[in-house]
Amino acid sequence: MTITQSVDQVLQSRELLGNTFYDVFFRRYPEVQRYFAGVNLVRQGVLLTMALVVIEQYYTRSYPATHHYLQHLGARHGERGIPASTYPQFRDTLLETLSLFHGDDWTKELAAQWHAAIDKTSQAMLEGYDKHVMK
Repeated sequence: MTITQSVDQVLQSRELLGNTFYDVFFRRYPEVQRYFAGVNLVRQGVLLTMALVVIEQYYTRSYPATHHYLQHLGARHGERGIPASTYPQFRDTLLETLSLFHGDDWTKELAAQWHAAIDKTSQAMLEGYDKHVMK
């Protein structure tokens, strides 16, 4: 399975992967819950599920418009006071959640693709984050 096929499976599922993600994220890293005060987690779960499309597209195609969007998203995270140190926690939790979702279809190769895609996306976000923090 490729990362593109993985996204297809996630989007075809009736269960939103984003909802599972936040359950796992808050269990593993309870200290991050404070950054979600007042956030509608049902909506956030939908946004995260759809963000997988952005991550996959940026990994496979690297459109400049996507890069700009990710920089903007990183700046928004900076505005909310979300520390850059949470990005690896996010990545590790998303990988775990994808592994749970795919079960026996989860392979080392697919994990490596997702790891690289999330890291590439995070790097673009951190560019925007750094610009915001340096203001």
